[in-house]
Amino acid sequence: LRVVDGNGNGDLDFDEFIVFLAVYRRAEGFAHKECLELRRLFDFFSRDGDSPGELLPADQLSDALVQMFGLHVSEFTEKLEEQLKSGTGLQASSYAVGGGSKPESLSFAEFLIFARKTREEALARLQGDHPELAGGNSNFSNADSDGNGMICEKELRSMLRKKGYTPLQQNLDEIYMEVDKDDNRQLDFNEFFDFMLTFQQREGFAKAHVEEMRKVFDRHDVDKTGEISALELADLFRELGYRQSMDEIHIYVAQVDENNSGQLDFREYLRLMRLFREQELRQISALFDEHVDPKTGRLPKRKVVLAMGGLESEPPQALIDKHNCSANGMEFGPFVALVDACRADRVTKERKKAGFTDERIEELRALFDRFDKDHGGEIDTLELLGILQVFGWEPKSREEQQALMKKLDTARQRAREAGVAETGPDGSATIKFWTFVQLSRMLETEHQHAEEERMQKLMAKIKFSQKEVEQFREIFLAKKQEYAEEAAEEGKEVPEGNANGLPRDAVRKLIKSLGVAIIGDKKPKLDEELTMLGCPEDGLLDFLGFLELMHWLMASGWLS
Repeated sequence: LRVVDGNGNGDLDFDEFIVFLAVYRRAEGFAHKECLELRRLFDFFSRDGDSPGELLPADQLSDALVQMFGLHVSEFTEKLEEQLKSGTGLQASSYAVGGGSKPESLSFAEFLIFARKTREEALARLQGDHPELAGGNSNFSNADSDGNGMICEKELRSMLRKKGYTPLQQNLDEIYMEVDKDDNRQLDFNEFFDFMLTFQQREGFAKAHVEEMRKVFDRHDVDKTGEISALELADLFRELGYRQSMDEIHIYVAQVDENNSGQLDFREYLRLMRLFREQELRQISALFDEHVDPKTGRLPKRKVVLAMGGLESEPPQALIDKHNCSANGMEFGPFVALVDACRADRVTKERKKAGFTDERIEELRALFDRFDKDHGGEIDTLELLGILQVFGWEPKSREEQQALMKKLDTARQRAREAGVAETGPDGSATIKFWTFVQLSRMLETEHQHAEEERMQKLMAKIKFSQKEVEQFREIFLAKKQEYAEEAAEEGKEVPEGNANGLPRDAVRKLIKSLGVAIIGDKKPKLDEELTMLGCPEDGLLDFLGFLELMHWLMASGWLS
């Protein structure tokens, strides 16, 4: 309207009306900012090398639309993509065609049509959830509990909770300001649709938080493919203060990897962060409810520190006062903000731990002290090599030894950046503990990179899909957990390093649980195969070896 209402009187004459229709149809009903974002996504997913392409490949359609609207539309966009590939996506189109007259790509104007279809599908689904409101002349059957034809904040909160969200006041206020045109916090159906679409696009986060997460994501997307690997996600998690093992990281990726790429695009990453956030909020809510004053619905000021103790955090009084803790107590929203502030402060202070858990730091400290013969608080390079041999990280060649010396200086620099004062001079032949911690993180990450490369080569060799690998990973991890629990119940000592694999007896039990009877000549054949996979009688079978074993069992006809 701002574009076509030339005289600015708020009315359209016939010529202005014709121009309005032309602009509206050209943009498929999207606002200018939406068109710019759709164009950015079109250029990214159509790019040829480093330059944007003129046509969007059919197999990129769903990913592009999901990046615009969010993961909640993925089921529908995948159907649109399949229609496009089969030639039925558009009734009349100028799309490029390849062999067999099947469409291969879309122009930007045609991409806008699919974007409009996606938004209309989201609208239709919301109307389906609230059929009595469809058309705007009746009330909400499911969400409008008081039957006044509008959604109030209480009804909105109830519906969001049913969808698995924990609505925070500041995030609701932000979207209300964007969609509630008459500013009465009562939503008609169109405002309700806009609210839900925006809320789901942001996965319940504040706009600024989403933008910050985008910056963090882009920083860890080193190769600028629009996706991050499990290893890049592990680095990202450590930056955010989450301490997760690589096995856990792979499971998280599998949970939200909608396109089965084995990596996470931004929307999948945002969904994962929401899952983490909801888990945190449940814990915070439980502590808040435990100490809340039932009469006021607030957390009494004297109980704030007590409640924070359940989160292993003790905020200073200045931080408590900063987050709206009056004499009347603290509401849930400010309490969440206080927890977030304490966590951010803790992350900064614990950077010197390089993302390791306290238990792992204790293990590294015990190992360091064992090789620190004179207990002087530092070890020389020969003692360091002894420690590295324990992990299998020792350099194998002169070139690797020289590279290790350079890594020592990098580790010292990282320790200084984390606030460690005593690191020793660069080029020194000795190394202090917190520098050793940073070096351990660097070497462990290198080892993980090597394991990922082995994984990719193995997957190509045995022809397992990413989804199949993750299913096998769940089986493997469950068996490891079961073995550890059984050993603990029987008072057995779990072999050192069990975190890296399964002993033979656990492998045999697992195979039997799959319905394979290990009798006759099967037992020596299985033992021979385990030995070949690097698992002797007293050894451990790692996950890569487990995948090869599963492939061998199927190739041998023992498993279907």
